[in-house]
Amino acid sequence: MPLEGSPRSGILIVEDNDVNALILRSMLRKHGYEPRLARDGEEGVAMITCHKPRLVFMDLHMPRLDGFAAASEIRARMNGSSPVMVAVTATATGDVEAACRDAGFACVLPKPILVGELIGMVRRFLD
Repeated sequence: MPLEGSPRSGILIVEDNDVNALILRSMLRKHGYEPRLARDGEEGVAMITCHKPRLVFMDLHMPRLDGFAAASEIRARMNGSSPVMVAVTATATGDVEAACRDAGFACVLPKPILVGELIGMVRRFLD
């Protein structure tokens, strides 16, 4: 098992849908990564502040605090040292991708998630 703080454990998934979270987590684990999981934007912000992951996969549509608001809160709290954030959404249109860039997301991962694209992003940002 990777050591705490290693690149393989430095991933956080912020996803309110249990099935989507399980699929994403399973895909990552099959490739040797050990992601943490937050169930909504508020929990995600708290976990980022506490655990300081290097990479965050964040759903855009969640209760209590959506992905855009969570990204804004993370940037404010982390004061320039926020992790790489990847937006995860089923609505990856040009307008949504532009809004994600404006909100500070590095890129957008469209649903349904393709494992090759997911692992490519992880390697791009962590390795």
